[in-house]
Amino acid sequence: MMPFQPSDIALFLVSFAACIYCAILSRRLKALQNTRNGLGATIRAMSESVAAVSSARNETQAQANEIAMRLTALLQESAEATKSLSDLKDAIEVKEAETSRRYQAAEADLRKAMRDAVTQSGSRIMEIKQLIERLEAVAGRAASNFNSSEFLFEDEEQGIQQKAYERYGQKR
Repeated sequence: MMPFQPSDIALFLVSFAACIYCAILSRRLKALQNTRNGLGATIRAMSESVAAVSSARNETQAQANEIAMRLTALLQESAEATKSLSDLKDAIEVKEAETSRRYQAAEADLRKAMRDAVTQSGSRIMEIKQLIERLEAVAGRAASNFNSSEFLFEDEEQGIQQKAYERYGQKR
């Protein structure tokens, strides 16, 4: 047999320690590769989480893009509505000024017409008073002619004559 040298024993012990170390590492590696509760399960769970986050991010980005497009359309629509409202307000102000001007002109015309009517009515009232006075004078003369006449009237004509006398303030 060969004699053992201390270097052989040291080599044997180092090899034996390496084998034991390799066996322990192999067991740990199998435990890590276990998909139920090892590192493999953790990696798989993280991969699923990353996929879910990525999917949620893509969905959120798509929704954000859609909302941004709708918001842009709404902003454009509101800008157009603002412009339309501004134009409408300006048109209303112009119409209001024109209506006010027309109202003031119509009011001035109406006042002038009322002044003219009052002036004319005063002169017409004077004419009517003069005509009434003349008519009363004519009626008085006619009544005096009826009193002095020797006409014989029938009963009906006498009733009409009596009414005419009474109307003009004459007594028979």
